[in-house]
Amino acid sequence: MHSENSIESIQNAFSNGCPNGALLGWDANRFYESLTKLFYEFSISNETDFNYSYCNSYDIAVGNGEQGENFVITVKISFIIDAYRMQLTEYSKDKKSGKVIDFEDLNEGTRFAENVRSFFEDRGFTEVADEELTHIVENVHLELADLATVGKCLFDDYE
Repeated sequence: MHSENSIESIQNAFSNGCPNGALLGWDANRFYESLTKLFYEFSISNETDFNYSYCNSYDIAVGNGEQGENFVITVKISFIIDAYRMQLTEYSKDKKSGKVIDFEDLNEGTRFAENVRSFFEDRGFTEVADEELTHIVENVHLELADLATVGKCLFDDYE
């Protein structure tokens, strides 16, 4: 993902200020139906909100662990460039605390991750690696964050 063209595209998208998905008519349900078919056996919630966000956000509840843990795949799909990211969070039984874990740490996690990757790569989207999220994007000013990073420009200003 981390190419000069991608950075330039980000800078262009923010050249007149922060884009507002609601005003620009972004589809808050983009890919929702397709993801529900891909993960038909699981519950998917649409967490998309264009307040300081530049992406669709979906939570896929992929089941409970033996100790009552809950596992959720969060998928974020940028409107700024054709890019996405995903993470797997393990929540406590009461859902009051959670921690991000590797997909390999869940029984079928690798299969889930590959399904998401295949889905988006077939559509021309690129996965943004964790280490790319913190890359600073020069000449972009966000509403909340003092420092514009790839992650904040593509997904959520407040993270």
